[in-house]
Amino acid sequence: MQYLKHQKFADVDMYRFGYSPIGKPWLSVYCYLIENVLIDTAQSNCQEKVLKTFQNKPIEKILLTHWHEDHSGNTAKLAKQHNAHVFAHPFTKEKLRQGFDILPYEKFLFGKIEPFQGQITDFQGIITTQNHKLLPIFTPGHADDHTVFLEQEQGWLFSGDLYVGVKIRVFRKGEQFWPQVDAFKKVLTYDFDVLFCGHHPRLKDGKKMLAQKLQYFEDFAGKTLHFHQKGLKINEIMHAMRLRENSLLKILLSNDVSVEYMIEAVINEK
Repeated sequence: MQYLKHQKFADVDMYRFGYSPIGKPWLSVYCYLIENVLIDTAQSNCQEKVLKTFQNKPIEKILLTHWHEDHSGNTAKLAKQHNAHVFAHPFTKEKLRQGFDILPYEKFLFGKIEPFQGQITDFQGIITTQNHKLLPIFTPGHADDHTVFLEQEQGWLFSGDLYVGVKIRVFRKGEQFWPQVDAFKKVLTYDFDVLFCGHHPRLKDGKKMLAQKLQYFEDFAGKTLHFHQKGLKINEIMHAMRLRENSLLKILLSNDVSVEYMIEAVINEK
């Protein structure tokens, strides 16, 4: 079943899409419409609901925060529906043009990806609407192409997966730790209060919440490196930090998400 929730914040329409075969969705994804600009396109297993929701909206530009299937899943269909101009990082462009394989759990949660052969423009400067200006800020780490968009006058940050939550205890395979720390620091040099997050928006105290996440990452790294320098192995570091792997969840997620990956990222990148 496909779910939709809509709410309005100032000039921003917030659309929350979710899918589940039974009951409430396990993971929801947000798209944001600010005048004629749509930020991210949600997961393809909500495609029917997405296309119906946006069919009469004046979408002229589509901005993608990164290539992950829950953020780019309906790009091809929406671009065609609206004859919209798509903007994305060059890495995002290549992933969408070539198409990419996804794991069984990703296919179950988010759906298949349709390659997009249309025009995609790199972020070369500020993107404008009639009343707003969006500054792209490159923030790699969660993904190599991750980009956020700042509306400086209003103090709004369209943050993709930069925030998600303060206490992150698992990483996806290949996710990078220290570039995310650098990204947090970079973004925190700007003024904003609202976090239009891809999964958990924070409509006030957004900068404070992102600063807390930076502090959490730095504390996590400090403890990890302390035990690593004492000669502890990864499983021993996890035990010392009272971190437990959910083995069943790890299996269900095709060994793609793990506490161990976060520990490894701290150590190996450093």
